Amino acid sequence: MEHGKMLWRALVRTLSTGLVLLSAATAAQAQHGAMDFGMMYTQERSRFVGTDTGDNYFYLRGASFDLASSMWKGFGPAVSATGLAASNERGNIDIHHIELLGGLRYTRNWGHITPTVITRRMSLFAEAKAGYTFATSGLYPVNGIVQDHASALTYAGGGGFNLHAYQRFDLRLVDVQYVISKLPNGSTNQQNTLRFGAGLNFHFGP
Repeated sequence: MEHGKMLWRALVRTLSTGLVLLSAATAAQAQHGAMDFGMMYTQERSRFVGTDTGDNYFYLRGASFDLASSMWKGFGPAVSATGLAASNERGNIDIHHIELLGGLRYTRNWGHITPTVITRRMSLFAEAKAGYTFATSGLYPVNGIVQDHASALTYAGGGGFNLHAYQRFDLRLVDVQYVISKLPNGSTNQQNTLRFGAGLNFHFGP
């Protein structure tokens, strides 16, 4: 029961952040030109530190929301919120992460959207971001004491591809991020993971 409540709280926090990003996109679009708001299913592969027992690797799955603005020649700020979870790893370990990042994105758009004509076809983007990961469940050794929560600096770099579907709706066919987080693990205190996502993108502006 407690696990279910914690997972639900993590998802609600991530969704709430996504709604805040969507509101910011609609409010700021008129002033800053083209903006994109993405919603994705997200998955990444990670591993436990220690002796190899054959089940060292596990998957974290969840949802991601991102908001980016093209303010100057395709360059502009980008922010994202991601909630990830894994349950019953090695029988009794639940892992919950909430990640908040910000940075710079370059977007290349093909086609435009005007009040009378829609010629938008697709867009590609590349980005680099930094922020914090907040772990609300798991095992995190700190100074010889294993805690069930932690927070740490996180860095991410990657990109994605949006294919225009209808009006201002795109399909986010792929989003790939290389993520480095500094959560304590009793060894290097660093996790290097490859994250994949796919979902929808909403394009605001021309």
